[in-house]
Amino acid sequence: MRQPAPWTLRRVLRAALAGVGGLTLATMLLGIAGAASTGAFTRAWNLRTELLPIAVQDRGGAPLGVIDHCREGGIPNAVPCRESLSVPLSAISRQFLLAYVAKEDVRFFTHPGVDLGRLPGALLSGAGGSTITQQLLKNSVLAGHFDYDTGRRNPLLVLTRKASELVLAPLVTLKYGRGAVFAMSVNSLPWLGIGQRKGIYDASRTVFGVEPADLTLAQSCFLVGLLPSPGKYLVANDTPPELATARFRWMRQQQLLTLRILRDHSLITAGELAAAAAEPIQPRLWRVEYAGDGAEQRVVSASRNPAYRNQPEPVWALQSLVRRELLSSGLDPRRVGRLVLTIDGVAQAALTQRVTGEGVTGPRPAGVGEGAAIVDVRGGGVVALASSTGGDLSSEMGRQWAATGLRPVASTVKPLLYSVAFGQGLTQLSRFWDRPTSYGPQPIRNNSGTFLERRVTIREANARSLNTVAVQVGLEREAGLRRVLASVGYREDPGNRASPALGTYRAAPLTVANAYASFVNGGQLCRPHLIAEAYDLTGRPLPLPVHTCEPLWNPGVAYQTFDLLRSAVSEDYGHLHFLRPSFMQRLLGRDRPLGAKSGTTDDIRDTWCAGVTPQYAMSVWIGDPNGVASVPTGIYREQTACRELGILRELPHELRSVSAPAGITEASGVAVPLPGETFTNPSPPGRAAP
Repeated sequence: MRQPAPWTLRRVLRAALAGVGGLTLATMLLGIAGAASTGAFTRAWNLRTELLPIAVQDRGGAPLGVIDHCREGGIPNAVPCRESLSVPLSAISRQFLLAYVAKEDVRFFTHPGVDLGRLPGALLSGAGGSTITQQLLKNSVLAGHFDYDTGRRNPLLVLTRKASELVLAPLVTLKYGRGAVFAMSVNSLPWLGIGQRKGIYDASRTVFGVEPADLTLAQSCFLVGLLPSPGKYLVANDTPPELATARFRWMRQQQLLTLRILRDHSLITAGELAAAAAEPIQPRLWRVEYAGDGAEQRVVSASRNPAYRNQPEPVWALQSLVRRELLSSGLDPRRVGRLVLTIDGVAQAALTQRVTGEGVTGPRPAGVGEGAAIVDVRGGGVVALASSTGGDLSSEMGRQWAATGLRPVASTVKPLLYSVAFGQGLTQLSRFWDRPTSYGPQPIRNNSGTFLERRVTIREANARSLNTVAVQVGLEREAGLRRVLASVGYREDPGNRASPALGTYRAAPLTVANAYASFVNGGQLCRPHLIAEAYDLTGRPLPLPVHTCEPLWNPGVAYQTFDLLRSAVSEDYGHLHFLRPSFMQRLLGRDRPLGAKSGTTDDIRDTWCAGVTPQYAMSVWIGDPNGVASVPTGIYREQTACRELGILRELPHELRSVSAPAGITEASGVAVPLPGETFTNPSPPGRAAP
């Protein structure tokens, strides 16, 4: 039997080299397989496009912000984020750029995207991004894959991701060059704890309220120091003082560590280090008390700044809806460069201030949410949309409850009921008894708790919001009402067996506003939408679906209902006198015709108001979004939801009146059919999309 050759130094070295070669080849093959399986090769090659957000404008061309691509490509990225405004390197503080390179990848400008000296440790630990280029890939094309943002942590997934970064990093460096990669990196850094912000522009403005070019050395090192764990930056009013102080002390230590790294690499002088360490950092979110002087300055206490406010761009709260509309239109958001929305920027700002800040009657109590929507009756374009219940504006992805929430619509349903009745021979002057009645075994009462004990017209019954008359009118027309409610997008509540004429169906404010728009649009129902124009990355227009409208009411019926709604404002027995135009509005020509209807559920957990002018329809909901607590008495009694409708008269109106269609006349100032004229409504169009 042949004896094995003895191990010599040469054989050991050859075996070691063969092992390293085999391991390298295996890693490369694993990386190629991982990148190919996720489509990362194409995305990495087009990385600049991947990172370029969609510029969004209002209908007048004013900027509304940008929309990111963090959730595109079918990847369920668990990290909600947004792209920031990209700024050139020349517009960023030199101190920040030095601090970022020194701490994250000091050899960035000499390696091809992979630092071989740091590679073994990164592969074994899976920690960090190894190089700036690999961090950029991890936070963009590889986000939502393998172990990153997926919640799946095991060594094989970690190794696969790192191997994919190893393969892709030189490719990106070859395609774009180090300067472009560096610029993309600083403009997409994941400060995810800071209001889900990405990029130096948003970080500098959100944390310190300054432009990136104006960051001091101390501020720059503070921001760079946050990168290992940016979530620690956030602090709430109820965070225990000890925890808040310990958290800020950690941030202070990271800042000092970054300063020492800069000094170790001779990028700053000892004097600059001492001056930066002595600067008492005061981020906008925090209130910090220091003691001591110079580099020995220490944090005594830290807590949330009670005066802190962080209002994101208007499109921040709309981006989920815009993205969904793009996808339903057959457009890939990553191929869209610019969007023009139907939103009016001025109206959006005013509505957001009312809903999320100081309403017309003051701030909302804790636990009380508000949602409101305004649509243009000429086609269904959304003019403004705001919600105080869609997440924390400073940190959570904007979710528009005003477009997606479902709450019982209460008495705002009554104009829809009477429109059904007007299409079956009744008029505003048809009379019914206001006296005790019932819906099956359920006794019906009015919100006032009393009855007039006389016959009243439908016009007066609606202006007084009499439940007794609504139930009587609805008894013979319930099937038709249910078809209409389903058509306009209202949802039936299977657990509520009360009469649908009392508003048991559920809808969101946008859905209610859109239904009311049909009363001044010749009876046409137009599906609401946000996107007016779309352009690709080269500026070429992209095709959008044609937004069509379908007949819901006979034009004569719709006109009668608009006149009916106006009675709640104009008639002495109406319940919305405060919506009448003021002297100044008349003087300035802003006395637009306005009709409205309020509504409150029996448990007072929901209070509504919906109204319409010749050009706009609006709906406001105030209540508990969880449907548990009742609305405070003051909000209900002061008709707070209806007072919000005053914003409609402030909007610019191209349409100042609604013309009566053929077959309509006036009897004592009330719109009614001509003698012998009968209006018949068309069959309701197909059910509205959710």
